[in-house]
Amino acid sequence: MRTVTVAGGGTRITLRTYGRSHQGLRRPNNEDAYLIRPLAESGLLVAVADGVGGGPAGQEASRLALETLDGAIDGKMADIARLASAVSLVNRRIYESSQQDDALAGMGTTLTSAIILPHRLLVAHVGDSRAYQLGDDQLVRLTVDHSLAGEMEALGELSPEEAQNHPNRHVLTRVVGPFDHVRIDVTEMPWTSRDRLLLCTDGLTAVLSDDDILESSRRLHGWALVDALIALALERGGPDNITVVLAESAPEQGDSHGR
Repeated sequence: MRTVTVAGGGTRITLRTYGRSHQGLRRPNNEDAYLIRPLAESGLLVAVADGVGGGPAGQEASRLALETLDGAIDGKMADIARLASAVSLVNRRIYESSQQDDALAGMGTTLTSAIILPHRLLVAHVGDSRAYQLGDDQLVRLTVDHSLAGEMEALGELSPEEAQNHPNRHVLTRVVGPFDHVRIDVTEMPWTSRDRLLLCTDGLTAVLSDDDILESSRRLHGWALVDALIALALERGGPDNITVVLAESAPEQGDSHGR
């Protein structure tokens, strides 16, 4: 757990951040990675990545993605265009690295990244890892899965339940790295001290529905929520690597959220 103060415009929010990655029960290695870093000038950067390509290629892609993102974003990062440019740089670096090493040819990764500012949330996303906004009694999915099933769901051709069980749910339509350019989904929205941000890879959402995540988030906070989600995914078979990152405001004195 790490505590970060986000300040600006006369507002100060103290955030607690949590991150955990589990290999799962069926994979020989963990190709997931996550990043949590305070920004020098009043912001918090978080990201998750799920490597594609198998073995060392997948692991290298997710590692390189977060290393490059971390280096590209400095304390003055305060707008969505800069975040999107950083993700474009990640794509270019992975692509160029794959061209120089036959063992890494075609490697790629999902990348879901976010910056929390005092009043705003910035999200840049490629792939089928996800970002959720958790409210007191609601869950809002902030990203669209870039998979055949996910894009059919976004078009209204599949229900969330049908998309989760669709045979093409793991066929990705967009990832970072295999090509020299990539389309990046970006979102900018208001942020309040009551909001919580959850990022996760598809090792969680392949076996847990949004309702499962919401039900746990109603009861739990902090490590209790992160560990409960991973434990539930493992109970349901843990077929893939599982990574969860959570950012939430530290409770004020007298606040009884059970954190």
